[in-house]
Formats: sequence, structure tokens, C-alpha cells
Amino acid sequence: MSSVILAVLDHPPASSGLLAAASYLADLVGGARVNALLVRTPPEATIVPSEEVLTLQRETEIRAIEAARAAAARTVFHAWAETTPRGATARWIEVEGMTENVVREWGRRADWIVLERPMRHDYGTTWHGLRAALFMTDRPVLMAPSSLRGSFGRRVAIAWRDDRRDDEHTTKAVLAALRCLARAEQVHLLAGLREGAGPPVIPAILAEHEIAVELHILPIGSGAFGAALLAEAHRLGADLLVMGAYVHHPLRGWLLGGVTRHMLAHADLPVLMRH
Repeated sequence: MSSVILAVLDHPPASSGLLAAASYLADLVGGARVNALLVRTPPEATIVPSEEVLTLQRETEIRAIEAARAAAARTVFHAWAETTPRGATARWIEVEGMTENVVREWGRRADWIVLERPMRHDYGTTWHGLRAALFMTDRPVLMAPSSLRGSFGRRVAIAWRDDRRDDEHTTKAVLAALRCLARAEQVHLLAGLREGAGPPVIPAILAEHEIAVELHILPIGSGAFGAALLAEAHRLGADLLVMGAYVHHPLRGWLLGGVTRHMLAHADLPVLMRH
């Protein structure tokens, strides 16, 4: 029984890198079917009812824009599908609907979800899809930079902080990442340490699965820990970062944790996250 990877496409120029990431992930986990999902935004979702009226002309324009975006992404998909290795399968899925609802529905059927990193100040399909994937599907999410051109999984960095809530989410992310570590040549544990706290130890989840890691201690201070984490991952030459993702608000007000927010804005390497 093969795994299923859901690749959520949005911007056609980024689709090539996203599908490449899905291919590399499929290879790491021993083969998978890739479902490429393109969600077309319905015209009524693009207006504020109290401020705008959806005229027939505007509806037609929106549908044309969405159709063109879908067609461009579909062209990229078909070109990529022709290069998939023998035995691999790919499927194109195109749906009109609210992104969060569609990604939640299809994401729960998949083993992995792959999305592009949101563009700065772009709160469209990718942003809503990523939010749904992280917090509504209970699936590991691989966020891929649009510039991705090479493979990943040889040098893996795992982010860990002395925070019970972060420990829970990172444990789930590590469990998902275990299937990706078979070919890892190096696994680095980036452990955040608060002032006055005791020295960090290798987390039980890694010891239990006999994963050899090299420990690196990062002080947690007044600066953005996400920036320090990303800088250290680059210093070590990591090609994949594994971390937990969480929100601050218990009622899911979507107030993202600082590290999660930083990675969504700045990560330029694949990041495997799980809430």
C-alpha cells in the first residue's frame, strides 16, 4: 500500500518547485501517489458583501482569472507528470470552493501535504491552505520554497525547545519525519535553552528510535528564536528542517507562534511541520 501526498498548487511559477518537492518526498518515503490539487476561488469569496456587489461582469472576470491560473498550473503539472519515475502515479484535481474546506477534506485523506511557502503579504490560496493543512488535518505538512531545485533529506535539522507545548508538537513532527531519515547522513538537534534552565538532553522520541543526532544549543533570549534557528540550520548545511507548529489562542484565533510565523515568512529550505 503506497502513501498519498497532497500537493496544493497556487501560483503557477511556484508549481514546478512544489511538485519537485512532492517528488523528492515520495522518493524518501519509498514511493507515493501525488495528488496535485488546484482550488479555484469562487467569485463570491473575493468580495466583501457589505462593501461590494458581485455584478455579472465582475463574476465573469474573476472566473476568467481563476481559469487562467488553473490552466497555467495544469500545464506545469502535465510537464512534470511526464517525468515521474516508472511506478509513480500522479493525479490532477481541480475544485472550485473555499480553500480551507477543500484542503481539509482532501488533506485528511492524504499521508502528507505539500504547499509552497506563502508569499509576503499574500493571504490567498496558499495562506488559507497552509493554515487548514496545519491545524485542521492532523497531517505532517511540508512547506517548500519556490526556489527548490535539489533534493533534501541528507542533512536534517530538528528544532527543539524546552517548552512542553512545543515538545508535544515537535514529537509529532519527528514521528512523521522518521520515514524521511533513512537516507540522512547527518541529523542535527537544535535545542533552544532559556536562561537559568538545565542543560538539554536528547529527547526520548529520538533515543527510543535510536536516531544518532549531534546536539547544538541555541540560547533563547530577547531576539527572534526563529531567526537564530534558521541561521543555525544554514550554518550546518541542513537541507530539511523539522519542527512543531502551534497557535497561541486556545480558541484557534489563528495567532501563530513566533517561530512558526517566522518560518512562514522567511524559510528558504523545506520545512516539515506538524501541529
